[in-house]
Amino acid sequence: MGDLRISDLRIPIGSFFVLVGAILCVTGLAADYQAPLESANVNLLCGVSMVVFGAIMLLLASRRRRS
Repeated sequence: MGDLRISDLRIPIGSFFVLVGAILCVTGLAADYQAPLESANVNLLCGVSMVVFGAIMLLLASRRRRS
């Protein structure tokens, strides 16, 4: 039963943020819809920031495994 523990939560958290961020990036690039009072593409900006955060989490998890 002790083998089923998650040793590092950065891996699933990073994977989740990269996946959701990629979906938001695709939505932001493909859809013509923008928020009514905003000139920026909110889906694209949030997606890029989520992908960057997820990549940092995965990078930190991979550096921890090597040492």
